[in-house]
Amino acid sequence: MHTRLNYLYDCGCNDCQAEKKRLNLSLNDTFKRFLNTSLNAFKQLHKNKGYKPEDLKKEKAYQNLVKGTYNILNLGIKDNDMPEKMQRALQSDAFLFGGLKANAQLFEASQLLLNEDGTIRPYKELASEFDRLNVLYNQTYLEAEYQFAVNSSEMAAKWSELGTSERYNLQYRTASDDRVRDSHKALHDITLPKEDAFWNSFYPPNGWRCRCTVVEVLKDKYEASESDKSIKAGEKATTEIGKDGKNRLEIFRFNPGKEQKLMPPKHPYNKVAGAKELKNGN
Repeated sequence: MHTRLNYLYDCGCNDCQAEKKRLNLSLNDTFKRFLNTSLNAFKQLHKNKGYKPEDLKKEKAYQNLVKGTYNILNLGIKDNDMPEKMQRALQSDAFLFGGLKANAQLFEASQLLLNEDGTIRPYKELASEFDRLNVLYNQTYLEAEYQFAVNSSEMAAKWSELGTSERYNLQYRTASDDRVRDSHKALHDITLPKEDAFWNSFYPPNGWRCRCTVVEVLKDKYEASESDKSIKAGEKATTEIGKDGKNRLEIFRFNPGKEQKLMPPKHPYNKVAGAKELKNGN
């Protein structure tokens, strides 16, 4: 699973590389401390000689993993001024995402436990593999997830502030610098009513480390774009076929403000064994 996720999280563009460098400098200590929390979860998994999704509610080490992920994502929510109902919804989604992420990495770690004869491998044989998995999920992936949470919550807060006046449309804006990916440049200045279907799928952020935004503009000052043409541009901007033949950017086709979701509802964590039960509260 991790190979597919690694490809999902890092496209290698200038924007991704710049944001990774900035995060490594500003949150380095936070992520380093969390690596100890997640490593304790892997140690508990080895002690238990396996993992079951229902263990997330029973094992303190697993609960700490979920809460630790939530606490980091919540840093991206707390700094935004938004209605209390919106904030609670985003925080609830962050906690759910923390559970799904914990389930995904613990499930993957459990696949490393057994020798070919079915016996449990000694921890010393697994230590380096657990460390690699830990850094991958709880530094590399989590850095991208945190930045997405920052941008997603900011855009959700902005959605809650948008008015209902018929004098205004929404206009898509990039950061207009040399770090903007070409696919997002094609969306710059798209101008459409708030209720247009375009915003259901292509309201920012539209990818990991996306810095795009929307602004309200007067209808009599900016000409409205063609909805169908804009949607096609949005589809192109969120299409990148991976080696598995699947579109790895399709998960970003959602509106965090309108849906009150912090993280992509169709993230691959949702497809790991046990995820459905977690989402249903079982």
